[in-house]
Amino acid sequence: MSTKSREAQEFDVCLSFAGENRVYVRKVADRLRNMGVRVFFDEYEEVGLWGKDLYEHLDDVYRNSARYCVIFASRHYARKVWANHERRSAQERALKENREYILPARFDNTAIPGLRDTVGYINLQKHTPASFAETIRQKTFGGFRNHYLPPVPDRLFKALGATSVKKMDEISSVAESFFIVLKRMSGEERALLFHFFRNGCPAELPRNVHINIDLLRRVSGFPQNKILRLLGGVRSLGFSAATREDHEDRAGELGSSKMLVLEWQDLSLSAPEHTIGIASAMVLGSVDGYCEEHGQMAWLRLDFSQLASPTRVVDVHPMPANSPKKSANKALRRMAAPPRHSAIRASRRGRRR
Repeated sequence: MSTKSREAQEFDVCLSFAGENRVYVRKVADRLRNMGVRVFFDEYEEVGLWGKDLYEHLDDVYRNSARYCVIFASRHYARKVWANHERRSAQERALKENREYILPARFDNTAIPGLRDTVGYINLQKHTPASFAETIRQKTFGGFRNHYLPPVPDRLFKALGATSVKKMDEISSVAESFFIVLKRMSGEERALLFHFFRNGCPAELPRNVHINIDLLRRVSGFPQNKILRLLGGVRSLGFSAATREDHEDRAGELGSSKMLVLEWQDLSLSAPEHTIGIASAMVLGSVDGYCEEHGQMAWLRLDFSQLASPTRVVDVHPMPANSPKKSANKALRRMAAPPRHSAIRASRRGRRR
C-alpha cells in the first residue's frame, strides 16, 4: 500500500499512545482540535472505527493517512500490542520516505524498539498538555496550508446562523462533502466556480446562485462556450447549471441578458435540501479578510483556514523600501516642503534688511 499524497492525507497528525497515558493525551488532542489541527485520536473516531478490521484500518492510518505521527513513549507503551502495531506501521512509512515523520515524546526513558536515542524527542515531564499541543501545532503548520478544512469551522457556523449542535453537525457534514467535491475537480473547473460564487448574485439562495454570463466571461477569462462546457462537466459532482433570460431587462435595452443559474446538491444520503447555500458561504468565507490576489492563492491551495477562528490568517502586505507607495509619500513630502534654494534666498533677504 503506497503512502497517500500530502493533499490526500486526512489528518495533520496521528497520536499513538498507551491507555495508561490516555488522560494526558486526551487533553493534548482536545487542545489540538481547538487550534484547528486535524488529529487522529481514537475517541474522535468511535463511529468510523465501528465494525472495521482494526488491524488493517489502523495500519493504513499510521502508515498513510497523516503528515506526522506523535508517539507517546512510556513503560506502558513498550508492552502494548496495539501501540506496537501502530509504531511498526509508522516506522515503515518513515523508512520508505527517509524524512521526519515520527515525532517521539517521552514520559520516561523506557527503550522503544526502533526509536533511536539520537532522534530528537520532547520530554513530556517538562510540558503541560497545552504547551505540548502548541509545540505540535508549530511543527504541523510551518507554512501555508494546502487542501485544508478546519475540523471546527466556527466562523462558517456563524455566517450561516447555526446555533444548535444539530445544525452545526449538518453544516460540517455538507462542508466535508463539498471539500471532497472540490478536490475531484480540475483546476479550471475550480477557478470558474470561484468566480461564479465570488461575483454571482445570492438573492435566490438557498436555491441557487446566478450571474450574467457575459460578466462571468469577463471575470474568469474563459470564453462563453468553455464556461458552458466546464459547468456541464461537473454535473456528476452534484452541480446543475442552466441558462435563463434576465427578468429585470428593460424593453429595447442593449447587451446580453442571458443568465447562468447554478445549483449544487450534496449527494450524501443524509444531506439536507438546497446545500448550495453552505457551499456559497464556504467559498466566500475562505477568502474573507484577504485581498483579491491572496484570496485566489488560498483558493488554489484549497485552504479554508479562514472558516475557523483559531486558524484564521490576518492578511499582511509587507512594504518594500522602494515600493511605489513609499516613493509616492516621499514625493508628496518633497512637494509640500518649500524648495531649498528658495529658503536660502529668503534667509539672505532677511539678513540684508
